[in-house]
Amino acid sequence: MVLHERMKELQVDSDVKVRTLAGVFGVQENALGNYLNGKRTVPYEVLVAFARYYQVTTDYLLGLTDDPQRPYPVSKGERALLERLRSLRPEQRELIAQNVEFMYQQNRR
Repeated sequence: MVLHERMKELQVDSDVKVRTLAGVFGVQENALGNYLNGKRTVPYEVLVAFARYYQVTTDYLLGLTDDPQRPYPVSKGERALLERLRSLRPEQRELIAQNVEFMYQQNRR
């Protein structure tokens, strides 16, 4: 799926009128219609505004990924922990996952 198709799909699925979106993005209604129909190239500013409005990534809109969700922010400490975790053998990772789940359940009580 290409950019204009993903944008159009989001617009249609959300039942938000092109006129409304054009007002939000500060562009002419006919210009936005042309972007959504693939008749004109989408400017950077509209691409970013569209991604923010629909809370998806620009990578998703551009077709670089099929996952529309924004990445979960990870601290430096969490990143280091993930790197160490990836260096472990599968059975070690499973043991850690079990321990984390156990502690998580304890904290929910």
